[in-house]
Amino acid sequence: MIATPILALVTDVKTAILLTLAPNIAVNLWSLIRGGNWLDSVVRFWPVAGWMLVGSALGTLVLVAMDPNPFRLLLAATVVLYLLSDQIKRINWNWIGRHPKASGAGAGLLGGLLGGTVNVGGPVMMIYFLELRLAPVVLVQAINLCFLLGKGTQAVTFALLGMLGPNLLLLSLPLGITALIGLRGGMWLRERVAADTYRGWLKGLLWVLSILLVVQFLRALN
Repeated sequence: MIATPILALVTDVKTAILLTLAPNIAVNLWSLIRGGNWLDSVVRFWPVAGWMLVGSALGTLVLVAMDPNPFRLLLAATVVLYLLSDQIKRINWNWIGRHPKASGAGAGLLGGLLGGTVNVGGPVMMIYFLELRLAPVVLVQAINLCFLLGKGTQAVTFALLGMLGPNLLLLSLPLGITALIGLRGGMWLRERVAADTYRGWLKGLLWVLSILLVVQFLRALN
């Protein structure tokens, strides 16, 4: 939610996604195996992750084939979707709990498409898994399983298209290490900052980034 918009301001969405592949995969893998009994979560939610795999591959192909500038606007819209998630929660999502398999397929496919095109499939997956009323540890493991499979598929797709070369890997691997350090730092900070204060900081930054992305999109049209 943070890294991709920031990098997209100085490069483009495709380059931002390529640079964040290693950090994303490292953080997703670490988050998946933390908390214990992660294999149970894998067995339970692999079908949703499988649909995210399909969506991520399709989204990556769309990203590569099209002009990258419109994806700035899509990225901004996805960030705004996250920022308006409190209002979206007021919508009646009970049908997700009544039809978990069908809704899981839809959420995985849509989350994968958004992840493949703009690297932000989180809002869709959060709506789905929160509606299932999962325990916090299971929720984190399920989401990171989907993201791990989606990002792994994206990396393979980019590699097959000849866009993930050794130079980019050498550049992104240190970013992966930095992301893990940031993850540990975030866990330390989480215990020392009020949740409402943190959410305020995060939302303020994301609003600024989404506005800047729209401005860049409009400037590139000229």
